[in-house]
Amino acid sequence: MRFKILAVAIFILLGIAVFSIYFGSSNEDILDDNDIIQKIEINNSSFLEFSKVWDGFETVTIDIDKLRKAADNGHVFLRLMGEKYEVEIQEASRYTEDEYFYAGPVVGSNESRADLYLQENSFCGSVGLGKPRNVTYNIRPTNERYNGKTVYIVFIQDWEKEKERLEKMEIDPLQFFLINSDSKKHIMSIEIFDFNNKSVFKENYTMNPGDEISSPKIDAELGKYRYEIIMDNEFTFEQKVQADYAAEVSSSEMLYIYISDDPENPVTFGITVS
Repeated sequence: MRFKILAVAIFILLGIAVFSIYFGSSNEDILDDNDIIQKIEINNSSFLEFSKVWDGFETVTIDIDKLRKAADNGHVFLRLMGEKYEVEIQEASRYTEDEYFYAGPVVGSNESRADLYLQENSFCGSVGLGKPRNVTYNIRPTNERYNGKTVYIVFIQDWEKEKERLEKMEIDPLQFFLINSDSKKHIMSIEIFDFNNKSVFKENYTMNPGDEISSPKIDAELGKYRYEIIMDNEFTFEQKVQADYAAEVSSSEMLYIYISDDPENPVTFGITVS
């Protein structure tokens, strides 16, 4: 199944970073860590099922107001999983009265960038350290509450380790399913083209009413594939799917092709991942 890496996200959860946050333009302005962030222990929560694909994580609560004030002052000092970083705010936008965006580099790290999204009572973001560390800290809110406060998950992605993991993974094969819900028989021609527009699969099917057919598993490489479906040698339809790594979070997309008695939409599609 595909390991979808959100530093973008922008995945299943919205969130922001595990860090201790400070104000000001110098270390003399740093506030006590306990004023802004508190590390907590959460057990047996549903979001922890994803922890096996992270390179480390913590659960915390965050003082959103103090984080916003620090960002408005132009420098945010963060403690991310025990390490301190300074973000120099270079971009600031206010989308609505209660929605803010801040961004800037991490001092001392080449090609680094922090993106901080704040709402009145919520926060999400990422802090990418760039070279030489090449890791990203992600902060996401959860549905859990601790002493009345939102619980945040901070998890780290090590891109060198991720590259090594992907090199060891196989590509999940493609597969499609053909379902005839019409009261008529149809002839279906299905051809699959790779990202170089080379045909990698072609077959004709005679579909009686109520028939359901599953294709063999089709070897693929990483990338987008295009299905060309011709019904009754007359109507042509196209659909694209993604071939991806057989990782633990998701995988290559499987295509469902539905035949119906709707003259305006005789063929419709569904896509799932396993």
